[in-house]
Amino acid sequence: MVVWGVITVALTELLSPFHLLRRVPLAVAWTVAGAVLLAYLYRRRAKVPRGKFRPVECTIAVVIAGMAAVVGVTAWLSPPNSADAMAYHMPRVLYWAQAGSVAFFPTPYFNQITLQPLAEYFALHTYVLSGGDHFVNLVTFGAFCGSIAGVSAIAAAMGLGARAQALAALVCATLPNGILQASGAKNDWLLTLWLVAMVYFAVRCDRWFTGLALGLALATKATAYLFAPPILLAVLWGRAEWRRIAAPLAAAVLLINFPQYARNWRLSGSPLGYDSAQGDGFFRWRNEHPGWKSTVSNALRHLSDQLGARSPQWNLGVFDAVVRIHRALSLDPQDPATTWRWSRYEPPLNANHEANANNRWHLLLLVLASLWAIWRSRTWTVYAAGLAGAFLLFCFYLKWQPFLARLELPLFVLGAPLAAFALGARRPAVLSLAAALFLVTNARLPLVDNWTRPLKGPHSLLVTSRDGNYFSDMSQWNNRSSYLEAVERTARTGCATVGMDISENQLEYPFEALLRERNRAVWFEHTGVENASARYYPVNPPRPCVVLCLDCIGNQKKMALYREMGPPVTIGRFLLFGAILTPH
Repeated sequence: MVVWGVITVALTELLSPFHLLRRVPLAVAWTVAGAVLLAYLYRRRAKVPRGKFRPVECTIAVVIAGMAAVVGVTAWLSPPNSADAMAYHMPRVLYWAQAGSVAFFPTPYFNQITLQPLAEYFALHTYVLSGGDHFVNLVTFGAFCGSIAGVSAIAAAMGLGARAQALAALVCATLPNGILQASGAKNDWLLTLWLVAMVYFAVRCDRWFTGLALGLALATKATAYLFAPPILLAVLWGRAEWRRIAAPLAAAVLLINFPQYARNWRLSGSPLGYDSAQGDGFFRWRNEHPGWKSTVSNALRHLSDQLGARSPQWNLGVFDAVVRIHRALSLDPQDPATTWRWSRYEPPLNANHEANANNRWHLLLLVLASLWAIWRSRTWTVYAAGLAGAFLLFCFYLKWQPFLARLELPLFVLGAPLAAFALGARRPAVLSLAAALFLVTNARLPLVDNWTRPLKGPHSLLVTSRDGNYFSDMSQWNNRSSYLEAVERTARTGCATVGMDISENQLEYPFEALLRERNRAVWFEHTGVENASARYYPVNPPRPCVVLCLDCIGNQKKMALYREMGPPVTIGRFLLFGAILTPH
């Protein structure tokens, strides 16, 4: 999997400068790469030893396979439809695909160009090769399956037996938030896969593959900069090998990340880009005053978010307890310096949404396993401390948001071997099997009743249209009809170059995906860009014959900007310029 990730980065960055990220060059490149890999694996083949039939382990494997099959069907039936995917995961893929390059482009929303791009590189390859987004969710699903195998391999590498290895895989596979994310287009599972690979190779003292896995993690999501150091330090603690790993780590990280570092540096003066989505510091991700107070406050709030249950009384009790602790420590749970702008800390929820679904029973299991490790094993105690250190560093740096439960997924997955260490030691064994059965039962709702990709009910993927499901995570804006009418009106014009003004609303992808179904040759470009990325406009940019301005109703500045295109058509809160003057 690490080799697969490195090849994806290499092909993308080597073909991009020549605008060769097209179907034929990619197909040829992957055919050659696949042939070389198959030849290598054939030469390295080994005789598979005869396995011993283990009823319990085989049963667990069948259960995991069944759960994975349900997630895979969900991923296949649904389009990418999370709000983040509509705003930047998929738009960046679309703009890269039409340009044949991952070079930066003008955009009002810096997330589309400056954030770590590896997950979208995979999506880009599937998008270009297949001609659409039908396989995008399967990238996340593959990372989900790879992580399940990976935590089992970590358990084996750390000396646990077959049953504990199977239990580690089951703990990973039954994470409610993990199941919900595994059928979508977010990047947390791909980050998790690389961190799992990093830990696995670090345990095996494989310096170069540890470095490559770390480099892939850092190229996938910025939270890797917070999670990886404490966990890697814990795995290497007390080993002589750590002195020889620094050079391979640095070389691998730079090899994989240098192109994006360079692009960000040229745009913003920082290898990681701007500290906020619009580059103005208004929605800044980091704490304004990092310290022990902000860390404790964020840790309490994040932990409480993982404890949401169906009982309103329970949720209110958790909330009141956290508020009382804040008061006792002279802290403010609504402190704007540590809280995402326009958000408020409220009682936890028992949501079935991928953004904030909790893993409360897994959290309890990890706490109990950590206590057991302190009593029985120095190695596992240090490992648990690494996970705790990663969580505290996460709380130290980032502001609290009500939708960050999903970002903690890698910590829960990497905690699976620790949980298996404790469960595998239970006597009689029926206790660990009862716990496993409980986790499987607790996973039923996430499997079939994902709020954005359900398999049952009136909005089931089995009875609804794929096009309609682009809007499943956008119900709070109640603007589906506006997108559909804008698509219809734009398609009737026959316009080949469509301008997108997303200064007020960044959820552009549903319009683009649906319009491309009607006109495969349509070209999109951002208009009204006034930030530093405007430098990426070509010298003589194509003039759009239609401009869609999302949520621009009553915006006199936009009306003046597009005055030459004539009076706009008002569609809900959208303004569509050029649709009247362009012949049908």
